[in-house]
Amino acid sequence: MKTNFSKRDHARGFTLIEILIVVAILGILTSIALPAYQNSVLRSGRAEAKGELMTVASDQERFFSSSNTYSTDATPLITSDTTKRTTENGLYTITVAAGATGSIATSFVATATAVGDQTADACATLTISSIGVRGATGDTVDKCWQR
Repeated sequence: MKTNFSKRDHARGFTLIEILIVVAILGILTSIALPAYQNSVLRSGRAEAKGELMTVASDQERFFSSSNTYSTDATPLITSDTTKRTTENGLYTITVAAGATGSIATSFVATATAVGDQTADACATLTISSIGVRGATGDTVDKCWQR
């Protein structure tokens, strides 16, 4: 019986170099995708805060049309039995400060302040006033309030 050594059976599988190349590619993709994902999550939280501020401004205008004054402490605007208003996912706390002339609130400023992980956002505080002026801390107002 002759043994043919020229036709060896090679083990099937991946070489170490092939595995290292795949790991390197995955590392590069992860380093690109993770910051983009985190930025997207922060932007979605900011969108939630902007929506809530617009709701507060609308509620204040509705209150003004029936009472001829703005709410001074946001109590009529609170939707639950708590004294603080938060966004749906709890990423921002909403406060309302009234500008009063005597006992009549003639203006207001609603502020959304980031809490928890959302504080990493460049726009950690967003504001809107009774005349529609928008504000932000951290980044520019245009960047913070853009869609």
